[in-house]
Amino acid sequence: MNIKNISKYLATAFVAFGLAATTGCSSDDPFFTADENDAPRILNTDLPEGKGGEPGEIANIERTQNFTFEVKVTPVHYTTVNWYIDGEEVAEGLTIDVPVLAGNHIVEIVATTTKGLSTSRTCKLTVRPAAGDPELATDGKSRWLTIGKVKTIECKNVNSVTKVFIGKTEATNVSYADGKLTFTVPSMEEDDYQVSIEDATGMRYGCGIFTVSSEDYVDPGIKETTLWEGDTDINWGESNVQISAEELANVPVGATIRLEYDIIDMPEGYHAMRITTPWWGDNPEDQIIPQFDLTEDTPNPFEFTYTEANKAIVDERGGMLIVGYGYKVKKVVLVEGVAPAETTLWEGSAEINWGDSNINITSEELADVPEGATINLYYEIIDMPEGYHAMRITTPWWGDNPEDQIVPQFDLTEDTPKPYSFTYTGANKGIVDERGGMLIVGYGYKVTKVTYSK
Repeated sequence: MNIKNISKYLATAFVAFGLAATTGCSSDDPFFTADENDAPRILNTDLPEGKGGEPGEIANIERTQNFTFEVKVTPVHYTTVNWYIDGEEVAEGLTIDVPVLAGNHIVEIVATTTKGLSTSRTCKLTVRPAAGDPELATDGKSRWLTIGKVKTIECKNVNSVTKVFIGKTEATNVSYADGKLTFTVPSMEEDDYQVSIEDATGMRYGCGIFTVSSEDYVDPGIKETTLWEGDTDINWGESNVQISAEELANVPVGATIRLEYDIIDMPEGYHAMRITTPWWGDNPEDQIIPQFDLTEDTPNPFEFTYTEANKAIVDERGGMLIVGYGYKVKKVVLVEGVAPAETTLWEGSAEINWGDSNINITSEELADVPEGATINLYYEIIDMPEGYHAMRITTPWWGDNPEDQIVPQFDLTEDTPKPYSFTYTGANKGIVDERGGMLIVGYGYKVTKVTYSK
C-alpha cells in the first residue's frame, strides 16, 4: 500500500471511529452513509406522522402566507428533492417557498439519488382563506356537481368571476351576477376536487372541495322512489303513461311526485300536459293536474303535491294517467322527506388539542341557525397514550364558568353518540352573537364535519 493510500485509509478510519464513538456506532446512522450507492433518507424529525391511514399535517397557514419548509436528506451531495402538491411538481431543492390556494392539499416530498434510488414522505397541508376572500356556499347540494349540468352556487365576497377550475379542468359558460356563480360542469372523472375561481384581475382563489358525479344530488333528508321509468312520447290517447293504483298504494298524502320530461319539437309548436285517470273526463273532479300548456318556462322536472283528493280519485278509478301532447316522459319519482336535511357549517379534518388546535365557527356563519335547531358534530376518537379524551364547546372568549359554555366539558368515551348532537338554545345563540362565534375544543378527537338541522 503506498503512502497516499495509507493516508486515505487512516483518515477514513479516524472519521469512522470518531462517528462511532460519538453516536454509539452504527452503520445505521444516517450521516454515516454518504455514498451515492446508498439508499436516500429524509432525516427530518419535524415531519408529522400520519394516523389512521391519513397523512399528518405539515402546516396550517393562511392563504396570504407562502408554504415554506426545509428537508434534510442523505446522501446530500447525490440526492435531488422534488416537491409535489396535489400531484403537481411545484419546486425542486431542499427548501420550498411557494404560494398555495386556500384548501386542503396533499404534499409529497420525493428524494431521488443519482443512481435512481428514491424515498418519499406524504403530508397534508391546510391553507385557510384570508379574511374577505371569496366564499362559495358549503351545503351538500351546493357542493355537488353533476357532469354536463348547469350549476348555480351562492357566493360571498365576490365581485367578478371569469374562470372556474374543478381540479385542473376548466368549466365552461361561466357567469356571475347578483351573488350567484353559474357554470357548466365539464365531462371528467367522478371524484372529489378542489374548486378555484379566477376574477377579472387574474387573481385565483381556492374555494374548497366539491364532489363531481354523473348522478344528480339527493338530499340526505329525502327519499326518492322511482314509480315509472322509460322513454314515452306523449300524444293524447295514442301514447301515454299509466301508473296503476296498486303501484301508487304506498304514496303518502302530502308527498311530492316529480315528472322528468323533454319537450319535443312539433310542427305546430303545441305542447300540453294533463295528469288524469284511466276514466279521463274533462271536469275538474276528473283531474289530478288540470291541463296546461308546456313552455320553456315550465319547471323541468315538473312537481306536484299528492293530495288527499288525488289519492281518492286514483284509488277509485284505478290509477294515474299522464297525457297531453308534444313531450316525452322519462321518469316519474316519489319524493318523501325522511329526516331533517342537514346544512354543513364546517367540513375538514381537525385534530382537537386544546389551544393548539380547535375549530372556530364565527357568529356570521351561525347567523342562519335558528333557536331550537340541532347541531351535529361528526368526530372520531384518536388513540392517545394517556387514554384521555374530552370535548367542550365554548366561545373565542373561553372561560371556565357555566355561563361561558355552549356545552360544558365532558369525557368522550366509546358510548358517546356519533355524531354528537345538541340543541342550539336561545342562550347559546346569545353568547355566540356576543362573543363572536362557537369554539370546539377539548382533547383526543378529530372533527370531520359540523352541521345543523331544523
